[in-house]
Amino acid sequence: MILLASVALIGLFTSSVSAHVPVAPEPGETLDTAVEIMNPTKSWVVYSDLHEGEEPHYFRFQMEQGERIHLTLMIPISQDPSEFRPVMALMGPGLLDEGVAPSYLETPDFGGVIIVESGTPHPEYEGFTPTSFYAMANVDTIAAQTGTYFLAVYEPSSGGRFALALGYVESFSLDEWILVPFSVMIIHQWNGQNLLFIISPFVATVIVGLAYLLIKRKDLRGKSSLPSWLAITGGLTFVASGVATLFQMIVAISTVPANVQVVVTAAFAMIPLLLGVATLRIALRTDWELESSAPMKLLLVAALAPFAWAGLLVGPTLVIISSLASFLSRRHPQSDI
Repeated sequence: MILLASVALIGLFTSSVSAHVPVAPEPGETLDTAVEIMNPTKSWVVYSDLHEGEEPHYFRFQMEQGERIHLTLMIPISQDPSEFRPVMALMGPGLLDEGVAPSYLETPDFGGVIIVESGTPHPEYEGFTPTSFYAMANVDTIAAQTGTYFLAVYEPSSGGRFALALGYVESFSLDEWILVPFSVMIIHQWNGQNLLFIISPFVATVIVGLAYLLIKRKDLRGKSSLPSWLAITGGLTFVASGVATLFQMIVAISTVPANVQVVVTAAFAMIPLLLGVATLRIALRTDWELESSAPMKLLLVAALAPFAWAGLLVGPTLVIISSLASFLSRRHPQSDI
């Protein structure tokens, strides 16, 4: 039942989730070296930082006439929005000049320039990551002509971290989806957290879980079965992923008002937790390795786990090895596996 619930939730949220693909490219500091955004109608979020004032970062993208140009500029919740107020400059064919471009801003030889300054900062909670940020400025317009468009982000007087959301079509490639947990670590670092703080809930959950099982389950102390310990550890990494997500949710909503997206976060945390419980229920049974169905169930869990962002790929690998080792132990009962 737990496994079926996990499968259903994974199917539901991978098909209906609304989220941006996070990227962290090297900055383009001139028009010639502008970071190229492929498929600009797809939802992306670029995480970067301005080293100092009057130092624009440039992006470029191709648009067809009539396509929607959707841009949102954000800064970390840890940044003071009264001191760091970045500006967007949209440049391209068919645009009419709006605002005054500073002298240090490079502009193309064609088209117009739209200057969009930071407005009233809006603290927001984003449930997919989960994280919090200030939404500072927004552009939502239609490409008047087909061609190359440039976007610059700059701050007149100081440096700081910013995020730029582009596009509106929510889609992920297979590798983008599976690697989201690692991209999320970059996002949390962008928001002022250090790596040790980010991974500590995950590591602590695995260590505490193993210690708890050894204390409460005396039969495990003498257990020498490699498949069992691999599966137990893998199951705990699944649980740890759910705990880490809930931990980041608490961190985020401690700085901004909670919204309905906490439900999304709770669901993304629940799926790894369910997969972890399903794995542990099998791995903690006596002589599960001798059962014909148990290894297959573990393989199924391990196959689902990367799509549920469970175990940071380490957990699924351990569970797969556990299942394969159990098959070998049944074929060669005299081995030490």
